[in-house]
Amino acid sequence: MSSHAALGVVRSGVAVLKGSGVRINCISPGQIDIGVDLNNFDMRGMTSQLPPASMQSKESQKSTIGLERAGLPTEVARVAGFLASGFSSYITGANLVVDGGAS
Repeated sequence: MSSHAALGVVRSGVAVLKGSGVRINCISPGQIDIGVDLNNFDMRGMTSQLPPASMQSKESQKSTIGLERAGLPTEVARVAGFLASGFSSYITGANLVVDGGAS
């Protein structure tokens, strides 16, 4: 599913779930370093997006990402944990961007 379609599902889900007490949100991660070695990865079809973090040079990360590094899976997990907790009880229909300032 494309990210635009996912945002549409979230937005329409808010209207459908209205009054049920169920909250629906979206997390849009940026480059996340998952620790997989992709040095021999086939790059065909990847011209319209940034390559995986392990294939992007540190210099490129510094120039395109505000925090100058790829994110970690735990950093995205903390956002998911926040959304699942009671601390986010008044948040619904939101798109939380976790990209280190790249967007």
